[in-house]
Amino acid sequence: MLLSLKQFKPFDQLPENILLELSQTIPVRTYSTGSFVFIEGEKSLGSLFLVLSGVVEIITGNGAVRLRSQGDFFGETVILTGKRYPASAKVIAELTCYVLGREAFENLLHNYQEVARYFNRVLTDRMCGLYEEMLQEQPYESFGLGFERFKQKVYDIMSTPVETCQPDTSINDLARLFTKKKISSMVVTDPNGKMLGLVSERDIISKVLARDGNPSVVAAVDIMQHDPPTLIANAFFYQALLTMLKSHGKYIVVTDKKRPIGIVTIGDLTRARITSSLTIVKDIELAGNIGELAQAVKQISKTVATMISEKASASEIGEVVSELYDILTRRLILLTENLLAEKGLGRPPVDYCWLTMGSGGREELTPSSDQDSAIIYAEVPPEEEGRIKDYFRELAQYVTDGLDQCGLIKCPGNIMPTNPEWCRSLTTWKSMVHQWSSTPNPDAVRQFTIFLDFRPVYGQDYLAQTLRDYTLHMFRTTPALLHFLTSDALSHRVPLNLFKHVILEKNKDHKNEVDLKKAACVHIVDCIRIFAMRESIVEVNTLARLKKLVQFEAISSDDAEYYEAAFQSLMMFRMRENLRKLGLGFIPDNYINPNNLSERERSVMRESFLAVDRLQTVTGLAFQS
Repeated sequence: MLLSLKQFKPFDQLPENILLELSQTIPVRTYSTGSFVFIEGEKSLGSLFLVLSGVVEIITGNGAVRLRSQGDFFGETVILTGKRYPASAKVIAELTCYVLGREAFENLLHNYQEVARYFNRVLTDRMCGLYEEMLQEQPYESFGLGFERFKQKVYDIMSTPVETCQPDTSINDLARLFTKKKISSMVVTDPNGKMLGLVSERDIISKVLARDGNPSVVAAVDIMQHDPPTLIANAFFYQALLTMLKSHGKYIVVTDKKRPIGIVTIGDLTRARITSSLTIVKDIELAGNIGELAQAVKQISKTVATMISEKASASEIGEVVSELYDILTRRLILLTENLLAEKGLGRPPVDYCWLTMGSGGREELTPSSDQDSAIIYAEVPPEEEGRIKDYFRELAQYVTDGLDQCGLIKCPGNIMPTNPEWCRSLTTWKSMVHQWSSTPNPDAVRQFTIFLDFRPVYGQDYLAQTLRDYTLHMFRTTPALLHFLTSDALSHRVPLNLFKHVILEKNKDHKNEVDLKKAACVHIVDCIRIFAMRESIVEVNTLARLKKLVQFEAISSDDAEYYEAAFQSLMMFRMRENLRKLGLGFIPDNYINPNNLSERERSVMRESFLAVDRLQTVTGLAFQS
């Protein structure tokens, strides 16, 4: 007697009416003994085979054999990907199967969580495969170099072997070695070859000669950089670029188990033609006013275009762009401090820390991002409070105006330190966090979610760290807070209709378009943030939080991979479309018309929206039950 569909896991979890409908519509096929259902290397038939009777053996290229018999299924690994079969399926006893087609299978995955969880890996492979294929089809080749620089490895450009010296090498000897070998730096190692530090020509000049030191008695250990930036040889180009930007240095030591095996210099990056970002940094650091800063950052959109054309991922681009704006912000604050001193307001009257929040805090800036920022300052006597507030209000006005002129527009919601609500002492910030935690109204919750992604950019980091510790403590001691955040995050669902297709705008301004930020990206960010707060995760970048959640076993690695591919895809669509609009002289607005995408890109977008829908459902089950 043939099995019913209900006897196959996970389909036994489906409602009776769905089981009945499927059993009446799924075709049944019979395969004779000795025949093949499919052969290794053939293109996917787009079907899941559920064995009603008989036996089939799955034979891999290395000869491994697995049997599938009554109640089992096979063909799941490639049903959605369109890839070729990694094994053959040979019938060894007449086989009768339900043959569940791709469309029906896909609908079950996205309508029934029990089925989706069971076939987790299938969904993940589908999403990741589509994303990788989309990256290879980026239409911005004219912007770039026609070569995938950002996907190459550090070992392709590093200088090797590394020139080394002992800690007691004198400065005189170092200078002679630099001249003889035509180099400008050396790695200082211990007798076992492990790195202790790095010494450069600049160190000799600034730490010895400029201070009238005696180069014959000063040794390498006295002037070396104890923790120079390092990377492993397998690191990508973009990581070398980002490391150089963050360290403000000229050298990166490439290590293997703490032993130096190579060195990357600014010159190496220049020869590799990764120069635009480094040029921007140099121009920012030399700028003496807002006009010069605005001129310097005009090249950021070109950097984004180049990285897109070179197949960099959205997260890689976001990190680089965010770091460039961090450098810009720090320069603006420094110039403003000097300006206020010249105006007679003096230097900063108390320790303070400038925070960036929102997409900037998460290091996910795009060409359409706006400012979200705040100031924390140390405690002051009550009689000094007015003067302190006046100083920081003045500083905030100059900095936010400057960022606006440099392309980072002011926050429409006034979430900036020019607003007294976002410029506070550490104590009043703690009071604000407590108030947000105990007042679950929609406005308070939305402000809190923006705040939770804060990151220090300038000033005394200890203030930011103290505030973060207090905030995480509030989550640990106020369980209802996660419920409040979840209710807000799920108050708007990803726009999908009953057939799981993306719902497009109907208004005349954006007819047949969808706002990728509000409709999808923000939901991933919000849901991952909620899980991260429950686990007291200090990272604020969405994908960094996701990685930590996997480590804490709060989210499975398959689920995380699925959500990451969706997030990367959606962010890439946003960046590309906003960049295109900038090039045409339009204001980037995160809207996109799916009809202008290729068929594969439309598949990626739909799959990404389905992933968001699933994440929202999982979040609701975790925090609202």
